[in-house]
Amino acid sequence: MDIEQKAEMLTTAYIHSYNLALKEVKNPNLAAQIATAVIMVIDTNIQEQPAVNPLADFFAQLEAQQPEP
Repeated sequence: MDIEQKAEMLTTAYIHSYNLALKEVKNPNLAAQIATAVIMVIDTNIQEQPAVNPLADFFAQLEAQQPEP
């Protein structure tokens, strides 16, 4: 997931969380705090995908193909 996708997903989650919280608590400040807490929890639970290094993969394949001495 790249940064643009992550930002879009978190923004959507914030908007939905804010709207739901506002319906329940009828207080915009509290709804904003709740929505912020929700996206913070979501953000900490998103698995960061390791960056793919094509050269490291290539050299690992070459090493695997080398015969044992």
